Amino acid sequence: MITLAFLSLPLPSPILLGLVIGLIIVGLVVYFYVLPKKDLPPEVEPVEIAIDPMVPAGPKSLLGPEVKIYNVPVRIVAIVVAQAGRGHDMISEETLRGLMEHFLPQMMAVVRAHRPDVYRWPGQMSTRGFSQRFFTQAKLPGHHGEGTPWTAVSGRADYQGTGYLIGLVCCADEDNPLGQILVEQKQQWTDIIRIS
Repeated sequence: MITLAFLSLPLPSPILLGLVIGLIIVGLVVYFYVLPKKDLPPEVEPVEIAIDPMVPAGPKSLLGPEVKIYNVPVRIVAIVVAQAGRGHDMISEETLRGLMEHFLPQMMAVVRAHRPDVYRWPGQMSTRGFSQRFFTQAKLPGHHGEGTPWTAVSGRADYQGTGYLIGLVCCADEDNPLGQILVEQKQQWTDIIRIS
């Protein structure tokens, strides 16, 4: 007959068993509710674009370089820039200037002439996510700006080995069919927007 040695061991007293279970419960409460957690950085919301689409702001009276989107002369009213990828701070003034000059030739001359509002957003996860948020924030009149003087262009550009997401809110002198334009490939910026 086989005897099991552990069957002959004395059972722990109910008090000792209760004490062990109580210590485990206290340890779990301390671990989950008392000890400080490694906080994730707070999610920073992009600054809202503050333009009034009811007030025309076309290029008719501007001096300086002419900007055309698909051959429609426009004035750039607002520029939104964010670094691609979450967890990035808003870009510096120096980086912003370099990026503007790099992604479209003569863009800094346009910025000086058009004097757009510039918004630096925190890092954004994807081009499409940024564009969707940008188009929503731009609040173009009508059906996404189509048939009005307003248009919005959004896409990605690279500068010094880093990806950036750029959105432009523009206004023409006349109604046009442009609406919202998504730049699918970074090389398309110069096909869509011409500066002369």
